[in-house]
Amino acid sequence: MTRARLDQHFLVDPSVADRIVREVGAKAGDTVVEIGPGRGILTERLVEAGVRLTAVEIDENLHAILAGRFAETPNLALVRSDFLELDLSTLPKPARIVSNLPYSMGTTILQKFLPWEGWTEAVLMFQKEVADRVQAPAGSRDYGVLSLSVAVYADAGPLFDVGRFAFRPPPQVQSAVVKLIRRDKPRLPPGLSEKAFFRVVKAAFAQRRKMAANSIAASLGLEREDVAKALEACGLHASARGETIDLDGFCRLALALKA
Repeated sequence: MTRARLDQHFLVDPSVADRIVREVGAKAGDTVVEIGPGRGILTERLVEAGVRLTAVEIDENLHAILAGRFAETPNLALVRSDFLELDLSTLPKPARIVSNLPYSMGTTILQKFLPWEGWTEAVLMFQKEVADRVQAPAGSRDYGVLSLSVAVYADAGPLFDVGRFAFRPPPQVQSAVVKLIRRDKPRLPPGLSEKAFFRVVKAAFAQRRKMAANSIAASLGLEREDVAKALEACGLHASARGETIDLDGFCRLALALKA
């Protein structure tokens, strides 16, 4: 996978890098995993802070440069791998995660590690539009599958926005840094699996402009009337759209449709 395909924009603003590392809040000896260290602006600060850092880099050339630059750094382990193909059980835990995520792969990377029990907190930089979706509440235009995925596994909050010229090359969009704190266990009721929950959530948003009953029925091969009855039995309106149903509402609905 090339850097162009990853849509990689390297962070170059030292004040932004300093702030991200402060927000990570790791002390000497703490375990940190950095996804996509790139040219090492965060890596440098993290190893100087004395953390035990594992940095996962997909790009062969960047990995070689980092390996040379940090050859005498005992508290850094460089892993040459695509994070999306990496067996997360090979990473040290419990770990804090930090990353300036590539715009084109940020949500996919986030979705991969969210269920992993090995992380505790994450400080992540996304395209601003994606950062808004990560922390969007029910009823907002940004609320959807990603918002619910995060809410099941973590508490999310905004940290700060980052302008275009903090990067080289400058992207066409603004960026934002968010912080996630992992929940001790997924926020799902007893008897509801993650698979069953997300099956209903994804179906509800499969046709975003339609009522949830219509979208769920069409996606899951159910009768629209049965889905509407399930919605009402859960205290939800039969004509509700997916973006108006909060996490607890989706939990009730997923349990009702499973029965």
